[in-house]
Amino acid sequence: MKVFAKNIVSKRKALFLGTFIILVLGAIYFNIFGTLTINPLTEKQQQQALELTKQETELSTFSTDGCSAGMSKIWKDAVMDLSQTFEEFDNRYTEASSVPFEAACVTHDRAYHTGIGGYAGRLMADNQLRTDILLYAANNTEEIRKRTNLSNDEQALFLYEGIAEATYRGVRLGGAPCTGEAYAWGFGYGGGNCME
Repeated sequence: MKVFAKNIVSKRKALFLGTFIILVLGAIYFNIFGTLTINPLTEKQQQQALELTKQETELSTFSTDGCSAGMSKIWKDAVMDLSQTFEEFDNRYTEASSVPFEAACVTHDRAYHTGIGGYAGRLMADNQLRTDILLYAANNTEEIRKRTNLSNDEQALFLYEGIAEATYRGVRLGGAPCTGEAYAWGFGYGGGNCME
């Protein structure tokens, strides 16, 4: 009976963590939904407008919010709130007050800040972000398993594969140049706005 109860508690924790991740990713998606660019021809025009903007404006000083679209803030707030409520959560996430792969997001933001390389440059930066998230998971599976109660490395990698793919899709859909958003490709020139 104790084993059965323990399995139910473990499944509830896994369900809770899955729900938490879905909420974070949902927040990212809905925060960028208004700036979607799906058509490569539209993005080509935006890239051309960005190049004109680069000629007319100076590159601003780099700054980052970590993982964009509020992901870093949502993560920090959730960890703080849940740690105050659940002692076990506090024990597992005390040292993870920021998104575990936030360094990858900052590297991605640096590429987006300058917006070098046009469509191909953005595609490579987005693919690198996805790869960096997967590398974080591959190098930290034991830590991920401890925090999530997953039973093997494959489950931990699968979880982060989903996170990496959702993050990649989010930046591909929402990170095009000239959207007026602080996370637009080339945001260091004109703050995400481009000259016409």
